[in-house]
Amino acid sequence: MKTILWILISLLSIGSLTAGPKDQNEIRNIPLYSLDLERKTLYQELGQIPEDDLIILNFTSSDCPPCKEEVPNLLEYSKKWNSSHPKRKLHLLIIFVGDNPGSVSKLANELGIKKQASLYFDSLQTSMRILEFPGTPTTMVVQNKNVLFKEYGYTQENWSKMISVLENRR
Repeated sequence: MKTILWILISLLSIGSLTAGPKDQNEIRNIPLYSLDLERKTLYQELGQIPEDDLIILNFTSSDCPPCKEEVPNLLEYSKKWNSSHPKRKLHLLIIFVGDNPGSVSKLANELGIKKQASLYFDSLQTSMRILEFPGTPTTMVVQNKNVLFKEYGYTQENWSKMISVLENRR
């Protein structure tokens, strides 16, 4: 009986050591859907971005008033960054949580999102569970799958923290 118990404990310990990302700061993979209804993963999309570049992941939703304030500021900031940093680009990935392609397209048109950002949706809100955030807006800064910044809510304090993280990576 002790042998069986020891084997079970060993297996559980090994499983907990190997589960999840290799690094505590590594972002977990999530499923995403493009507006063309193509299933993708976050890792697929991050894999297409050069390792030195920075990525802002913005988790937003069409029924979130603070999100509608934050997204235009993210678009403006990324545009300024990319015009003044030819070597290290800033990529903006906007993931609409709990939305469908129709609501995403509608809000993207309202906010003037063109080709400045990559748009995805997560209608089942899987990203919230896997990445452990309470709701929208949640913004992360990622480089080479490592999370450099993560905050929930759009406040001046959170915006300043994010800008500080980005500016320190110039």
